[in-house]
Amino acid sequence: ATTMTLHTAFKALFGLSLHGAISFIMPRDGPMRTMKATFGPRPRSHHHPSMNQRINSVSNNVILPEPQQQFTWSPQDLTKNNPGFPPIPDDDYIKKYQKDPHQLWPVEFFVIAYRRIKNETTGGQPETQILVRKSANGTSKYGVGTGVPATRWVPFSLRNPPAGYAFTSDPTIITFDARNYPEFPNNCEESWKYTKINIREDAFVGSAELEDSELENYATRIRDELRVCLSEKIQDGDGSWEPSMNAIVQNIIDQPNSVAAIQGTLRMSGLFAKKETADEDGSISCHRYVSFEDAPDPSKLVESMRVYTMFPQMPDPMPLPSASAEELRKEIESRDTRMEESGRDPHKDEYGRIFTHISTSNVSNTIHGVYFTLDATDLSGLDEVPALDLFSTKEIEREWVSLRDLNVLEEDGKTISTVDTKPTFISGFIVRQLVKEKVIPV
Repeated sequence: ATTMTLHTAFKALFGLSLHGAISFIMPRDGPMRTMKATFGPRPRSHHHPSMNQRINSVSNNVILPEPQQQFTWSPQDLTKNNPGFPPIPDDDYIKKYQKDPHQLWPVEFFVIAYRRIKNETTGGQPETQILVRKSANGTSKYGVGTGVPATRWVPFSLRNPPAGYAFTSDPTIITFDARNYPEFPNNCEESWKYTKINIREDAFVGSAELEDSELENYATRIRDELRVCLSEKIQDGDGSWEPSMNAIVQNIIDQPNSVAAIQGTLRMSGLFAKKETADEDGSISCHRYVSFEDAPDPSKLVESMRVYTMFPQMPDPMPLPSASAEELRKEIESRDTRMEESGRDPHKDEYGRIFTHISTSNVSNTIHGVYFTLDATDLSGLDEVPALDLFSTKEIEREWVSLRDLNVLEEDGKTISTVDTKPTFISGFIVRQLVKEKVIPV
């Protein structure tokens, strides 16, 4: 069993910093068997030509650059076959999720804050900016940094759940074998399993630094509004992909612990963090970056809410649960080269399903994401907003970055870009969709 700290393991393996948890990952039922997997090129059943070059047989086999590709994404039914690609098999892991969706799908909550501001470097032209932080796991340059899982997968060998989370009542009931994922190593004789953890209803209770009754009350009001909204959407549904997705989120929202997930994403945004300021008389006052008097009405946040399914480009083969942080880092750094060598398409799977982002080996990065969009345009004092990890009080730098610099928009700041957003912004395709649906104005 590996002996790296849980903070390092989860940050490297799952892209999530979890503080105050256990120090070691140990098998729950005895030592983990030794398994070997290499990160060499893996043969693919469908070879795709290089994305960067083509052979022109008319020009004496001279290698010429391809015309610039266009990368677009819109919400997709991940169980639907795509023209020109093999049919999705019945044992596909997404189809297996759909057989017991309320138990198997990971669900995560996000807050995306934006503002409209005049950019003095471009002659005072107005632009839309997103509040982001530097990506912590090396898969992209930026992320929104507010994702809080309500329910997710962890290796079954994990003896204790991370701080703020709990195993399902019986972890042996809800399990999922690693062989179900297409990136399972071909040369691995032994498999492993995942089990579910859920955020605890009292995740922020009992710590003077984390407990925040005002923020909890605000999250409760959002949850109450969201329950009504999703109930109406489900009644209008026809049983297809989107209504099924809404029903899964509704099931999460109906649970009391969903308040903690919403409170967590609001907390991680940094917008509601407290700060000390010096008054004119020299005394020190404590204020929030955004007071609840100025905060958007919960109904407005729920009106902006969208549910999108994120479908990641996973490492292939997937690293073992015992992989070290250094091995995981090297996998990410070498992935582009290995995909080029193996002919793997970096933008879609062999069934034509488009990847929304580049992922670590965290299988919970295939998620139904619940996105709240917060308009901070008329809120003052937000030029320097800190980011916070879910259960940490250490402030991390955030920054406002334009949709143009995030490759969401073209240089004109108005046209939807067709540049690949994945290396620049983890949520780039999601934010593009929010722009298309006029949730975020440009």
